[in-house]
Amino acid sequence: MDSPVKLQILDLLREEPRSFDEIVKYTSKAKSTVSVHLNNLRSCELVEERVDPEDRRRKIYSLTSYYMGCSQKPVFEHYNSLLEKVAGNGMVDRSYFMEALFHTLRFGFEAYGIDNAPVVKMIGNDVGRRLAPTFEARAPEELLKEIGVFLESHWKCRVSVSGTEPVSFRVENPFKAESLPVIGKPFCAFNEGLIEGILREKLGQEYRVRETECYGTGHGHCLFEITL
Repeated sequence: MDSPVKLQILDLLREEPRSFDEIVKYTSKAKSTVSVHLNNLRSCELVEERVDPEDRRRKIYSLTSYYMGCSQKPVFEHYNSLLEKVAGNGMVDRSYFMEALFHTLRFGFEAYGIDNAPVVKMIGNDVGRRLAPTFEARAPEELLKEIGVFLESHWKCRVSVSGTEPVSFRVENPFKAESLPVIGKPFCAFNEGLIEGILREKLGQEYRVRETECYGTGHGHCLFEITL
């Protein structure tokens, strides 16, 4: 994709199907320009068009497949740093080794030019759905607290839940604070998917979880916003 507008459209449709007018507003382009790009994406079989059942004059556009990842400029610096940690402290601390190894795999893909965050989030979602039956709470507030306890016990972190719209999970993790680099973007895609999968499966509603602050963005914690 050599067109920034096409990439904007695909990025928007990753979240959910959108109407033509929503796409025009998001891209800030003329309707004729958006129409040309949508027709091109349809011809490539990346986007499909359907009529809105509630208003037959309106067209709805959606992706034809899951967004799996993208190629990007390889960054070996962060990857090599993690490899050193695996071979250093990881040799004497089993839990440190396992967590360092997890992040080495995550950044290893990126080091070789592949952004695997979308796949990692989907896997986290799958794991969350399988774990959901083991959680006892049925009310949203209580389930969020139970998820917090689960994360604390399994990731050696401190979790606090706050807010109402949106609810947020603040996670402080000593390992990430010590070992993971500031890369200018969040990198906890697995936990995004894990929390989302548990909520969706247990409560039967389409919750969305998005990491807005992270050690990777230079913050001293990870912050996950949860919306319905």
